[in-house]
Amino acid sequence: MTRPRTVAALLVLCLAVPAAARSDWRTELNARLGRAPDYRAAWDFLSEEAKRLEGDDRQAAGAILPFLAAKLGEKETERSLVADYFETYKDYDPDFGFLDDYAVRDFFRFWAAWKRSYPLVYDLCLLAYDRSAATGLPGSVDIGLELLNEAFFRVSVGPYILEGGHWPAGFHILTIPLRGLFERSDSYEFVLDLKSADLIIRKPIRLKIDIADVSGPVVAPPPGPTGARDMGVPTRPIREAELSLYIDGKLVLKSRKIAARPSPFTFPLGGPLMAGQKPYMPPPKDSPAAHGVSVLDALALAYQALKDLVRKKPLPPSPPSYQKVSSLSYAYPRTAAEGETVSARASLSLSPGRGTILRE
Repeated sequence: MTRPRTVAALLVLCLAVPAAARSDWRTELNARLGRAPDYRAAWDFLSEEAKRLEGDDRQAAGAILPFLAAKLGEKETERSLVADYFETYKDYDPDFGFLDDYAVRDFFRFWAAWKRSYPLVYDLCLLAYDRSAATGLPGSVDIGLELLNEAFFRVSVGPYILEGGHWPAGFHILTIPLRGLFERSDSYEFVLDLKSADLIIRKPIRLKIDIADVSGPVVAPPPGPTGARDMGVPTRPIREAELSLYIDGKLVLKSRKIAARPSPFTFPLGGPLMAGQKPYMPPPKDSPAAHGVSVLDALALAYQALKDLVRKKPLPPSPPSYQKVSSLSYAYPRTAAEGETVSARASLSLSPGRGTILRE
């Protein structure tokens, strides 16, 4: 009876030793950041220990490492580690209360300066609007994003600059042109550069377009007995068209247009047409020219109308008319390689990359 209990106790002790070793890294770090800090020893210890940490411990180490690099004067390493932290954890911070009093104040001054200046871009998404869809494929797409701090921005594709200016902190909409991109399935990379002080962050934005045929070719009717199609005579115009809009693979809008057909015949309405009088309506009993108002009364009415207009409260802001989605789909007809018209569907998805700091 004693032997199984001894084995179980040893097993529990073996499992507890790694957990204690993982939590002891904080004590080891504080021992190197005391009243007489040794930043080189702290850097050597934490840079190796961070490879074995997980969860909040790994996140806390990821924020302390650039602080140690700054203390050692390694500016490029500091910037690279700060960019890795923000691109991984955004602006969420773990608990730094375990740091010694001699180090925590200096660290918070360092970290607060970075949080006020780093132009972090996050929550990129495609925007789908509730407005009626136009016929054919879209000429552009809107991308929504959140910006942590104000920055100057520039959007480019290859050597061409599409847009630039200044953005305050908050939500912004970026319009990306799509003309000529629906010829085949492919990925296109747009570059977003953000400048804050002497820091430039480059964030790639990749748009992936997948095109697939969803039905066979549309079989054209045989030519008439007179051979009108062979002689170049224009065919009858299309009187009906249908467009479907898919969001995340779900049909959310279907529009059908039917051309108005001209009336086969018209008939005139007889009778006199006098000014201000509809056909076959009795003439007015009173002439509008016989009624009037004095100039003073008109000014008083206008003044009261202006007072009422100024006194009215502004209308509450309307809710956004867009939805944040991960993909957009469009159904449309296209011409295949054989020259036949087929029904196709184009899917548009967004794949943002990690931001990197440009070196001077």
